[in-house]
Amino acid sequence: MTMELQTPDQAQLDHTAPAAQDAATPLDQTPSYQSMSPQELVDHLAVLLQQEELPERKLVENIRGQFIRRRERLDPNDKEQRESFEVQELRLEGLLSTFREHDKKRQEALEQLYAENKVKKEALLQRFEDLFKSNEEGAEFGSLYSTFTAIRDEWNALGQLDPKDATVLNRRFYELRDQFYDLKAINDDLRQIDFKKNLEAKQAILAELRELDSVKDTIAAYRRLQELTAQWHELGPVSKEHRQEINTEFKQLATAQHKRHQEFHDQRKATEEENLQGKERLCLQVEELLSSAPLSSHAAFNKAVEQIKAMQEEWRKIGRAPRKDNESIYQRFRAGIDAFFRRRNDFFKANHEHTEEILQKKRALIERAAALKDSTAWEETTNALKALQKEWQELGAVSPKYSQKIWEEFRASFDYFFDRKKKEAPRRDKAYSEARKSLAVKREIIKELTAINEGEVPENLRDLLNSYNERWKQAGFVPNKDREAINAAYRELLDALHGKLRRHREERRLSGYSASLSNLEGKGATLQSEHSRMQRHLDRLRSELQTYESNLTRLNISSKSGSSLLSEIERKRDALVADIHLTEQKIALLVEKEKAGEEA
Repeated sequence: MTMELQTPDQAQLDHTAPAAQDAATPLDQTPSYQSMSPQELVDHLAVLLQQEELPERKLVENIRGQFIRRRERLDPNDKEQRESFEVQELRLEGLLSTFREHDKKRQEALEQLYAENKVKKEALLQRFEDLFKSNEEGAEFGSLYSTFTAIRDEWNALGQLDPKDATVLNRRFYELRDQFYDLKAINDDLRQIDFKKNLEAKQAILAELRELDSVKDTIAAYRRLQELTAQWHELGPVSKEHRQEINTEFKQLATAQHKRHQEFHDQRKATEEENLQGKERLCLQVEELLSSAPLSSHAAFNKAVEQIKAMQEEWRKIGRAPRKDNESIYQRFRAGIDAFFRRRNDFFKANHEHTEEILQKKRALIERAAALKDSTAWEETTNALKALQKEWQELGAVSPKYSQKIWEEFRASFDYFFDRKKKEAPRRDKAYSEARKSLAVKREIIKELTAINEGEVPENLRDLLNSYNERWKQAGFVPNKDREAINAAYRELLDALHGKLRRHREERRLSGYSASLSNLEGKGATLQSEHSRMQRHLDRLRSELQTYESNLTRLNISSKSGSSLLSEIERKRDALVADIHLTEQKIALLVEKEKAGEEA
């Protein structure tokens, strides 16, 4: 599968500049990729590629190798796992494509830099050789020394060379440099000053080399040796009387550190081989446990678990195996452990699946009972708890490990509720009696309002409705079972009576408006201007109605009766609807008047 993807992980990459070597975290300092998931491996590579310096090729290949091993561990029956892996695989391919592109550019730039530096250093060597010709022609030493200093500084300032060219060119430069210092025509004072500075610098390097034995970290000591060796070769010569002595000591100290480094690696290799043998022995023990032990009971599995834990603890104490074997031996051990626990899980699942299902259902009943214990709907909750108790009994038994504990938890909610119910009984009886009285009062109000609704509309209907509303509030609460029905009947009567009140009021207002039109001066332009005024008034009312309806739509209030804001907006909206209806009737009346005027 190959796709070219431009991911956010690649978007910030620009590693085209040459570097001394592939720059990245050394392999021995990288995190443990063996424990990373496919997504963590890809995320880690993305982070590395976003750094200023491109990681080394060996590190990227290590991450890629770890990712490929994750494919081998995929469960072929786990579709979700495979789809997730394929997504990460696409990301990885995009990142690897970007890395190869920038790595290629880096290598090309590095090769170009090597070529340029080689040409420049060959030119400097030619200038250095020409310097000796100038000396043969009798040039002033001060001028020769100035030219030599410039050549030396340019040489040191230049960057890297291809390793196959560096040895030859550097050797030639050092030979020419030493020949220059040995020229008989060189100024003794300048020569001695240079010798002295070089001697002091090399003595300081020797002093630091002597201290390397005290550095416990052999790898760190060896890296410092390489740095000091480079500094040593960059320094010029010392006087002949010290040259043999100081070079001999440097060689001895460097050789000792090289030997120490080699012995360290030899010892580590031997230790890693021993570790590999120990890990192979543990793998065999796990495999033997799976093949020979009669794992057919709880006791057998429990005993085997203790053995597995002991093997895992021993594995953790054993150090790393050789690099080429470390991953494979770990996968072998891990496969044996995983196989054991899969077998154990299948066994326990087959034996405990039913009781576990019952346990979960009973825990759900415990939660349902706990949710009811604080209820004040006494009769409904009593029936609900009895039903829960019947469900509990029908479910059957659970493991003795949980039986007593979950029964006590379940029973605690029953005891809590019925204790509260017993204590509340006197107060509930009194409250119920008062609620029955309130119900009788409200039924009488319903009866009286029904009579008013069925008869003629009284002139003082508004005052009557306000009076009944106040009586209704003062009546208080009614029993829960009657609350919804009585309230619905009351609201229905109020809606009907308020409708009659609005119609009666509109008829009176329309009659008064009709009489006012008769007093208008003239019949033509005056009626037209009144018509225009009423039309503008109607448009403004409709605009306001649209605003109120938009506000009602946006309000997110679950209980209309519990929101004073929503109730106020609804009241104003209803008033606007009534005004719009009245205004439309007035305009219709104006149209009739205008037509009558035209016919006259």
